[in-house]
Amino acid sequence: MKKLKDIKSISALLKNDKAVKMIVAVGFAVIFIILLSDLFSFGSERNASGRTPAPDGKSAPDSGQSIPFDFNVSEYSKQLEEQLCGLISQIQGVGKIKVMVTLESFEAPPVMPKVRGVAVVCDGGGDVFIKQKVVETVSKVLGISTARVCVTY
Repeated sequence: MKKLKDIKSISALLKNDKAVKMIVAVGFAVIFIILLSDLFSFGSERNASGRTPAPDGKSAPDSGQSIPFDFNVSEYSKQLEEQLCGLISQIQGVGKIKVMVTLESFEAPPVMPKVRGVAVVCDGGGDVFIKQKVVETVSKVLGISTARVCVTY
């Protein structure tokens, strides 16, 4: 019986033009606030380029960053591989290591290419705990999904 009263009172409210206008106005206000909040980032610091700075205060490169004219994709890939080798070799239980980084192709305008995937071959890669540490490290460092990282021995 109470539900029927509630339905009747809602029905009566919707028949009132003033109430409908008020509900629509509140709805638009909520949508406006949501859209406006996207422009202003509450609770996270951003620099002038719109990216969240790293703890050292610098912005990490992302796929939208312009690259220098003399940029060499293979050198960039090799540099990433060397840095990953140095980092992964510090993980306890990892022995001899080889890393291969594949990058997505990019076209004009020039932007920093995204990492497509990483293959790691290392002594200790058969151990599930070491494998997990390596996968998580590579994933976090490069900002890629763990599904894009392959570790074997």
